[in-house]
Amino acid sequence: MARNHAVTDQEPWWITNYRGRGPLQRYSHHNLTKTRRTIDFYIRHLDLEPDQTILDLCCAFGRHTRALTQRGFPRAVGVDLSPDMLAHATSQDAAGGQRSRFVRADVRALPFGTASADAALLLRSFGFLDTTSEDLGVLKEIARVLRPGAFLGMDHFPPNSATTKVSTRVLKGPEATTTVRTTWDPATSRLNSHMSTHYEDGCVDAFRSSSRLYTPKELRVMLAEAGFAVQRQFGGYDGSPISEDSTRCVVIAQRV
Repeated sequence: MARNHAVTDQEPWWITNYRGRGPLQRYSHHNLTKTRRTIDFYIRHLDLEPDQTILDLCCAFGRHTRALTQRGFPRAVGVDLSPDMLAHATSQDAAGGQRSRFVRADVRALPFGTASADAALLLRSFGFLDTTSEDLGVLKEIARVLRPGAFLGMDHFPPNSATTKVSTRVLKGPEATTTVRTTWDPATSRLNSHMSTHYEDGCVDAFRSSSRLYTPKELRVMLAEAGFAVQRQFGGYDGSPISEDSTRCVVIAQRV
């Protein structure tokens, strides 16, 4: 008999959504070539050196952490709150014969000393919290652990007609198919998704997500308040300039 697992009011979606076997079905479809291209971009624009401590924050399955390790950055650290995501990251590491470092931690309270890291990445994982002040708190915590002059690389979706359109898409996972229905709330500037994952064994998982989309200008203001100076904003990893129609906002910011 099929079992239905729905989100509860007791936990925020960014905990429930990344628990159990569901994340592997919904988020394991990333392209290795694109991952390596992303890391190449940040190595160049963040001026990364092999002996630096680089934090891959909200690392999920650790694909960027692994790519950094493969490129000769042994002090890269993947950080995520989900034990299930980190367990998969570790197993992938072992299967590939690597020894990347992963730490379970909340990005709002990082277990690193003040000014102890040389660079940080926060990729497609900003705007998850309920309020702008909470999101700002994340940036301030990142600023705390970065040394003055260190760089932060961010990848965020800016709100425009392309990123906020109502849509339905289907994701094929190793053992399940997920239908994702996305809507936009202009009053809160939040992109809301409802996901239904149907497993081959008949089980069904229902989840949701909700992300606040910030404009490039809003990000600049928030980063400045947190202690960063934005150096560049790109419309993609091809180095294209940011525009009103860009579906991605790639930010290079420096800790002041």
